[in-house]
Amino acid sequence: MSKEYMTDMSHEEMIEEIPVATPTPDEEVAKLLPATEESEDDENYLIVKFAKPFDFEGQKYDGIDLSGLEDIKGRELTALEKAFGKSGIVSTMPETTATYAKLAATKATGLPAEFFEELPGKEVRKIKTAVTRFFYDED
Repeated sequence: MSKEYMTDMSHEEMIEEIPVATPTPDEEVAKLLPATEESEDDENYLIVKFAKPFDFEGQKYDGIDLSGLEDIKGRELTALEKAFGKSGIVSTMPETTATYAKLAATKATGLPAEFFEELPGKEVRKIKTAVTRFFYDED
């Protein structure tokens, strides 16, 4: 369209000139959406596998099982929040921090805090992701 042509058109006429895609059948749209089936990894996200074995006090760990989070009671969550507060870290969403994740993992696994303090950062990040998902995932 030439510039002169467009200036002679009303706003409504300009809109009519804009090409619009034709609707796609529902089956075609469904093909474009990501699959919603849970993978095995989604089902076991509380089992955190380490990239390589981690040696702690003479014992090797290939990963940890955070399924103990499912048994945490309200009073234990309050204790976690108090411990987090004493860490000196300020966050409006503490459950998304590495420090909170390490505290929660200590409670869930029974492993000492030193275990999580010595873990490589990449493994702590995996634990943080699992803990955050646990607290925010909708059943």
